[in-house]
Amino acid sequence: MRKFNVIAGGAALLLSAASAHAQVMVIASNPQGSVFYSSSVGIAKVMDEKLGTQVRVQPMGGSSTYIPLINRGEVELGLTNVDDTRTSFKGTGSFRQPNPNLRLITVAFPLPLGIVVPADSPIKTVADLKGKRMPGAYVAMTTGRILQQTALASAGLTPKDIKEVPAPNLFAGVDLMAAGKVDAATTAPGVAQVQKAHAELSSHGGVRFIPIEFKPEHVAAMRELMPVRPVMVQPASHMAGVVGPTQFMSYSVFLTTNDKMSDETAYKIAKMMHDNKESLVKATPALNRFDPNRMSEDIGVPFHPGAIKYLTEIGQWPPKD
Repeated sequence: MRKFNVIAGGAALLLSAASAHAQVMVIASNPQGSVFYSSSVGIAKVMDEKLGTQVRVQPMGGSSTYIPLINRGEVELGLTNVDDTRTSFKGTGSFRQPNPNLRLITVAFPLPLGIVVPADSPIKTVADLKGKRMPGAYVAMTTGRILQQTALASAGLTPKDIKEVPAPNLFAGVDLMAAGKVDAATTAPGVAQVQKAHAELSSHGGVRFIPIEFKPEHVAAMRELMPVRPVMVQPASHMAGVVGPTQFMSYSVFLTTNDKMSDETAYKIAKMMHDNKESLVKATPALNRFDPNRMSEDIGVPFHPGAIKYLTEIGQWPPKD
């Protein structure tokens, strides 16, 4: 097995001329420590092993930074959540210009998201958040606002029902909770910030996630904001704050490319993802949520023709939901 290298930022220039015979590709990702980064590293490693490509992962500030690069063909691949994918394609939300060249290869994984509180907090449900302090604004992460609004909608609440404390993104919001400046924070389980907060709040018993309910009277309002689904997350050593089987809301993350990628390459990547779940999970536990039997989803953004060819062969095209 060839040695796999992840080269970030300007260090990418160090790729040797000896590797020129192999196709060099870039996967852009969120910053190191994020689920997107660890998942990108895992995908890149398996691509390197199975497809003979030379892949490097380039962390950036967020998908709003690298989606335009994917659209222009300056970056081959990136993980993008459903909200950023839809709004960037259309040029709405935080994206002032449409990105019509985006193409999807596969659903990479559903990303669970919930609300975390200090373990000894009296907050037990989303409804209990009314009047409480939570991070807000998320000026550097528009999707964070939509996600938090969706979580609040599960109890019929809106941002007006909480006391917002400005934070640039969800990660910083967890830090505010660890510092005692907010009562709860919206985040994904298993991320580094939650592990850090769990340690910093040890005198409070650590942290605890509260369940996100999908009550019939609130589901429509939630899905009008984001196409979310319920998902049950089990306790695990890397899941700080998941003290028992806990229901989260989840939304899809896609492996995204552009229309400049060849049909052959897109086909091979889709097939590689489908055929190598074990290798992907071995590369990073974050990819345990990848489901080879659910690789397509209709979100109004085109799939790459090469990916469509493979998904058709395995009976997953057109999308069933």
